[in-house]
Amino acid sequence: MRREPARLGERVFDLLVVGGGIYGAWIAYDAALRGLSVAIVERDDWGSGTSSASSKLIHGGLRYLEHGHLGLVAKALRERARLLRLAPHRVWPLRFLLPVHGDSRQPRAVLKAGLMLYDLLAGGRPGLPGHRHLAADDVRQVAAWTEPTDLRGGFLFGDAGTDDARLTLELVDGALIHGAVAVNHAAVTRLVRRGDGAVAGAVVHDTRSRADHEVRATVTVAAVGPWALRLADCDPGPVRLSKGIHLVLPPLPAAPDQALLLTAPQDRRVFFLVPWYGATLVGTTDSDYHGDPDALRVEDGEIDYLLGAVRARCPGLGWTRADVRGSFAGVRTLQASRGQVGAATREWTLVEPAAGLLVPVGGKLTSARVEAARVVDRVLQCLGRLHPCTTAQRRLPWAPAGPWQDWLAEQCANAAALGIAPLMATTLARRHGVRVAGIWQRIRRDPTQARALDPRYPFCAAEVAHAYEHEMALTGEDLLRRRIPLEILARDRSRQISQELCGGPFPQD
Repeated sequence: MRREPARLGERVFDLLVVGGGIYGAWIAYDAALRGLSVAIVERDDWGSGTSSASSKLIHGGLRYLEHGHLGLVAKALRERARLLRLAPHRVWPLRFLLPVHGDSRQPRAVLKAGLMLYDLLAGGRPGLPGHRHLAADDVRQVAAWTEPTDLRGGFLFGDAGTDDARLTLELVDGALIHGAVAVNHAAVTRLVRRGDGAVAGAVVHDTRSRADHEVRATVTVAAVGPWALRLADCDPGPVRLSKGIHLVLPPLPAAPDQALLLTAPQDRRVFFLVPWYGATLVGTTDSDYHGDPDALRVEDGEIDYLLGAVRARCPGLGWTRADVRGSFAGVRTLQASRGQVGAATREWTLVEPAAGLLVPVGGKLTSARVEAARVVDRVLQCLGRLHPCTTAQRRLPWAPAGPWQDWLAEQCANAAALGIAPLMATTLARRHGVRVAGIWQRIRRDPTQARALDPRYPFCAAEVAHAYEHEMALTGEDLLRRRIPLEILARDRSRQISQELCGGPFPQD
């Protein structure tokens, strides 16, 4: 991945994408595949905002059925099936347990009907099994540490997980492969206007070189989420900001790959326990946010809320604040609505505040591909061109060409020959896809590069140089928050690891 800021001023682009989150990345990738000249710039790093602060799920959103958002759920389930097929390295099946208690959010019959509808909307697509009912004793066998009082049984159902930051990174790389110019750590300072008031690009400040570049483009898309409210002349209309936080806790005992969907007794909100890289993510919260997106932080009360919910629903875990390994917060941009923020629609819309300027609002990680396609359709309409979308059938850039299980077995055999344990081998193959060959080469040259950065997690030293040389990581935060997410998984160790890697704070910082 080559960062070439000087190329930003070399031509008038068909499309300038401002914002390197999941929507900006999909838009740039789709547009480049359709033959448009594309530039994409990001103020910080790829996926550094909301896109790397999700629940790491590719899912339909079972809870949205309760609010009648059938179209939203059906669209997301179609995309879930598509991503499982087109990106088996990046999106993987998860098995969820939904325990049912006497005080559950919905009675068992209603949950059964909801899961039947969830399966129906999924259309019987391959990749994930349908739901099944469990008796109370079966629930205890799956998760002995769940709340035993008034347990009425439960359900198992399928959804999928991902690494949101690496998904975003891979899409940006795909845009680069197909001719785009992509520059991170490049902040838009103002939009450029033509004499008739139409937007014609933006002035971009390269925070590394301190140089300014005027980027000319026929169409500009500001896929910047809540930061649109701070960009002059980029009014997304009435929106609502929703804050969500997650905690990182140890793996679940005797069931490290089991995910759970639970209800917080404090307010009957849904929350998840999701296995992720050898830890458990707990979240999310959902509260209105009225502050500066750059000032977002995890508050003590939010930690207490999630820990209290886990203690009530999974008392056998015995988790306390001392068990919290890390935390992170994100803020979503939703369409304006009244009532509880948790019931607000996650539907997506496209706003055009000025000629030549498009602003996506709302949406979900899971359905970003199909919504990005609609943005590019509108860009092509503005350009007077016609070119069909291909991302619905095209494998992601780092996906292996053949059957996933065969390719994975081959990579695990390559890793075993290098003395790499199966769990780390599988994780490296998922994280890097076909690019994992570069990791094996580094370890062949220097076997010490196979060492784990943290014994609790399946990340190895070879990934560090690979990130700086091939993944456009420029700072320590780029590396340890998004390329290798130890900043959130092991905050207690991340600073020590950074010192071990380079003998002190990262020089890039």
